[in-house]
Amino acid sequence: MRSALSAASCVCLLLAASCALAACGADARYVVIGSPRAPTTSGIVELEELDGGSTLVTVHLEHLHPPTRLDQDTTQYVAWFEGPTGAPVRAGTVRYDPEARTGDLTATSPFDRLTVKITAERDASPATPSATVIATQSVRIED
Repeated sequence: MRSALSAASCVCLLLAASCALAACGADARYVVIGSPRAPTTSGIVELEELDGGSTLVTVHLEHLHPPTRLDQDTTQYVAWFEGPTGAPVRAGTVRYDPEARTGDLTATSPFDRLTVKITAERDASPATPSATVIATQSVRIED
């Protein structure tokens, strides 16, 4: 029961923070909830439309456990973007802060409608995403 209340509290706090940040320039903002592999993880994905049709994607995750806690062989968190074709494209390595238990990534995407997926990986440059999904969220900039 405690983790259900904690997760609900995290969602409420993230929604409040999202509303408070509404004037900060993002064109779209989404709350992210961790997968069953990382149920305490939560965060925000922000999208900003750039000149030329690209999208700046900013991910911030909280309550993120060390990757080795999920599997001894995993050492990194990696973000992936899946566009309209559904093929995952490696967006970059999530900067993990073990003391704060947070993860951050800022990357550019050619898509204004995509799915952001965070996975635990054995190294920082995998060719394809692992099955260890930490969080996933479909996002888009409204027309």
